Amino acid sequence: MTLHRRGLLALTAGALAAPRLARAAWAPDRPISFQVGFPPGGNIDYVARLLAKELTPRLGQSVVVENRTGASGNLATQAMLRAPADGHTIGFAAIHLATNPFLVPLGYDPAEIDPLTQIGDVPVLFLASTASGLRDVAAAVAAAKEAKGDITFSSGGIGTSSHLAAELFARRAGFTFTHVPFRGGGPSMQALLAGQTALSFTVAEAAIPENVAAGKIRGLAVMQRERLAAMPDMPSIAEAGYGPEVFISSWHGVMLRAGTPQPARERLFAAIADAVRGPEMVQGLRRAAIEPAVSESPAAFKAFVQSETERWGKVIREAGITAQ
Repeated sequence: MTLHRRGLLALTAGALAAPRLARAAWAPDRPISFQVGFPPGGNIDYVARLLAKELTPRLGQSVVVENRTGASGNLATQAMLRAPADGHTIGFAAIHLATNPFLVPLGYDPAEIDPLTQIGDVPVLFLASTASGLRDVAAAVAAAKEAKGDITFSSGGIGTSSHLAAELFARRAGFTFTHVPFRGGGPSMQALLAGQTALSFTVAEAAIPENVAAGKIRGLAVMQRERLAAMPDMPSIAEAGYGPEVFISSWHGVMLRAGTPQPARERLFAAIADAVRGPEMVQGLRRAAIEPAVSESPAAFKAFVQSETERWGKVIREAGITAQ
């Protein structure tokens, strides 16, 4: 068999190109540090460790979660931004990226952050204490209007998703309330269970369905268009007559330092997407009442974070919320 000169050149070019392409494909050459701005044992820590476990075999290097709590998640973000932009340090992205610019000194320029992908969508639930006697959204809104600001809403802290959800819904439904902030979602839920507060918005957690089923708290609505498969008896807020302007969910994702090389970004995005779609991650997230969610692209996640920043910035300014 005789090769023409053009065919020989094409084969030679292909043979030369293959090693170049192989060299261009990025792979980590040491453990990856996963900076998480929330304490061990919480929901975000659980998600981060679940993802780290699934990423390790996909990247061929261990992914090590480092909890750096404080400053509303900013300490972890700052640590990520101090590391080289080489793909070996990733950060946990959540709703605090959209709210912190309006609440606390950041210690960094938001342009330094490169959102990579969403990994989970966290439903927000509207709950009532059984002591309140409130059984549905209409009754809660009527009671809040009658109370003229005295009805109490507990939250996991000033500027948290549970606080902002209450502010957003109250402004749209036309009532005011007394905000009772706690240090975290756990104490806020305990106050609701004890009847110390009447109402609360909270991110879905594994323990909530059993508390609702046991009659310890009452689920008024999930703040989205559709009901949750895990809690099919809880109405959606759309069923109460409210539209997308009050649909609320929290979210989890992964971010990088801006300037991370494109091959590293592509490999990390692909590995995370594959992990989140895998059965272990899907089952693990759903056990925590989190719905797996992967962004179409890093650009799509960046646009989503920007839209969340604009939405919650408006709520924070309108409500006059300041960190204490």
